[in-house]
Amino acid sequence: MRIMITGGGTGGHTSPAVAIIEELRARDPRLMAQWVGRRGGIEERVSHACGVPFRAVRVSGWPRRRSLRQAWVAAKLAWAVARCMLLIRRFRPQAVLGVGGYVSLPLMLAAQRLGVPTVLHEQNKRLGMANRLAAARAARLFLAYEDTLGDYPRERARVVGNPVRRGFLAPPERDAAREALGLRLDVPVALVCGGSQGARTLNAAVTGLLPALPPDAAQLVWMTGAADAAGARDAAAEAPATTLVFPFIDDMAQACAAADLVVTRAGASTTAELAVLGKPAILVPYPHATDNHQEQNARAFESAGAAVLLDDDACTPERLAAELRRLLDDPAHLEAMGAAAKTMGHPLAAETVAEAVMELVFSAGPAREDA
Repeated sequence: MRIMITGGGTGGHTSPAVAIIEELRARDPRLMAQWVGRRGGIEERVSHACGVPFRAVRVSGWPRRRSLRQAWVAAKLAWAVARCMLLIRRFRPQAVLGVGGYVSLPLMLAAQRLGVPTVLHEQNKRLGMANRLAAARAARLFLAYEDTLGDYPRERARVVGNPVRRGFLAPPERDAAREALGLRLDVPVALVCGGSQGARTLNAAVTGLLPALPPDAAQLVWMTGAADAAGARDAAAEAPATTLVFPFIDDMAQACAAADLVVTRAGASTTAELAVLGKPAILVPYPHATDNHQEQNARAFESAGAAVLLDDDACTPERLAAELRRLLDDPAHLEAMGAAAKTMGHPLAAETVAEAVMELVFSAGPAREDA
């Protein structure tokens, strides 16, 4: 089977793609895939990490304000679509999978023009611009939320949730994860992470609350991003409470398994992983996310009782410390939040999408030679 994947810009787009690739490979060991994205984007690093050849296109996000830059971006998009048509003709994919982000649009438009079946996955509660533009001609559209906002062909849409990588479906036991990290078993653990690049708001709040956090109140596992790691290590060295600082955590499933509570942004992949793990959270939506989709995600979890929503400008050291103490001191409440999170999980999402892709491919017959 020959598949092309496109999408990126954030881990929220790339993580579901990796999960689907894992499932496709489990079903077809001879799977041939290519990933199309932006040179230097997170998708290039992720594609190499999962062993998928990468092809680059030059494309930029659409400017929200009317300006001459819109003409330049439109010209780049047209060039990118032409390049993607060439890539399709060379690789002859049987289907194209798009996981969102502006970088996905050229390949989706090129595939639809050439008659190659396209499959979309939308991770957020609001349909992103690229998926909105490609949805009308998509063969399949998979959604994370029943009440997804935006216009799309509902007769071809199916709610499956957000695919998560296999490591999150079979995480280690809590005590084993804590021992692996060198943490005490008898003191609550909070995981603080702001995404692959870190989050300045979260890092500033944690730095400010550390001096007043008693050693038996909590242990912190803190993923800071590379830019803030040095300062965070200095703050952790003076902190009364055990505080482990990581610029990046490779085994996030282990870190989540060790935690009683997770403090994080509200990206689509992050919230999906919290859901399948059944982890309570304090969600601090990134206020500048496109279409404000992180707040939409966070409010869905807050409404279910799975998370506390803390606005970015309200995430001060004092407020975050108070929320940490309130929740960590109430294990019964945390357990109820975790159970609520579990109800929002879709552990079979990747399997469902992979099976639908294979059904689409093999029902369509052999790949077109003129594609």
